[in-house]
Amino acid sequence: MLGSAGLFSQTERRMFEAPDREKGRMMSFPPRHAAWPPRAWSRMHHMRHGRSKGRTGLMVAVLSTCAFLDLQTAPAARAEGASADAVVTLGAAARQEAGLEIRKAAHGALARPIDAMGMLIPPPDRMVKIQPAGSGKVLTVDVLPGQKVKPGQILLTYQDHSLHLVRLQVAKAKAALASAQTNSAEAQAAYNRAKLLSGQVIAMGEVRRRLALAQAAADELTARQADLATLRHQLNEEYNSVTEADNRSETSDDETSRLLSPVAGEVQSIPVAVADNVEPTQIVATVVDFSRIWIAADVLPQDAERVDPTGMQESVAPDGTRLRSPILSIAAAADPATGLVRVLSRADNSSGALRPGMMLHTTLPSRETVPGIVLPADAVMTIDGRSVVFVPVDDGSGTDGRFRMRPVEVGLETPDQAVIVSGLKPGEAVVTHGAFALKSVLLMGSHEAGEG
Repeated sequence: MLGSAGLFSQTERRMFEAPDREKGRMMSFPPRHAAWPPRAWSRMHHMRHGRSKGRTGLMVAVLSTCAFLDLQTAPAARAEGASADAVVTLGAAARQEAGLEIRKAAHGALARPIDAMGMLIPPPDRMVKIQPAGSGKVLTVDVLPGQKVKPGQILLTYQDHSLHLVRLQVAKAKAALASAQTNSAEAQAAYNRAKLLSGQVIAMGEVRRRLALAQAAADELTARQADLATLRHQLNEEYNSVTEADNRSETSDDETSRLLSPVAGEVQSIPVAVADNVEPTQIVATVVDFSRIWIAADVLPQDAERVDPTGMQESVAPDGTRLRSPILSIAAAADPATGLVRVLSRADNSSGALRPGMMLHTTLPSRETVPGIVLPADAVMTIDGRSVVFVPVDDGSGTDGRFRMRPVEVGLETPDQAVIVSGLKPGEAVVTHGAFALKSVLLMGSHEAGEG
């Protein structure tokens, strides 16, 4: 018998290999050497030549089933009826190919999510606004907005007039200190001589006067030492820091200061140009570390009350990447312009793919929960508009390959999990993975029974 690969054109093969809209899984094309039942071959032939247009959805289910079943080696899969308690039989090889998993149903609870639109914003705690320590004129601008920078990289240089004044003050303070040291030494020596000659040549009143002069000279020396230390601290710490550096020599005539990036990040703005005047109160560059980024979600006040501040926010980026970010804060007041409350979370952005201003769909954690049987979302199928699961007919192991369809009521469903509120009891065995294969077999068997 012919293999299935030669039966369809490349366009038809791409159609059958498209994602399954219901569960988001890729449907594999049937094995190249699979043997097909005569009735299935007849349907494929009619569909290919346009004489069975209404059966397209059915053929997708048939092809999905045959992708799981190797009909040359596995026992045939069949459905015993299409009622609410229909039984599906699946051979051992087919069960292994489908990756069928059976687990005991367990009671739990699932938080009711709060859907919202989120916007990426720059992290204020990682935004560095750089100001010069002194005033002067810009000599060079070494970076552009949007450019990546490293810690210590030069952003711009400027001629620092304040630096020149500080250096002159340092020279003046050094001279004053030297004079104070000399005066203090002379006053102390005069006091020492008077103390040796007291009561003989020098009266006690003169001794006391010289002691007072020595103490005053010592105080003056301490004051001049403090003045010089203050200027040196200003020169070495304010004009030389994580954001600025100059020639550290106190006697240098070089008035050039360099503004540096203190972090690895991106230059967000640099609103100065060559020959511009700059002042210590002026922001001349802004560098942002985007290794982490904030997600801002604006929600209704009643929804903000339901947000769990200790939970994790889940978001989907434009490229499909799923993000998990802890909640940072929930605003205490609504925005007067919109009436919405802002919820902030922080996401990892070490790859740099997330950019401020991007919009994404986000789900906020909720304190409201729905109790019931918690199953993987893939365990719940929809057949004829009803939510169903599959349970083993035997003792729960599923070794005989028979599975019964069980209608259930779903209280809450997320992309990953679902809560069953009725139709299934704790401790019952249920198919948690591979239910789509059973659904496909059931649909194919029901259709064949209807045509027969």
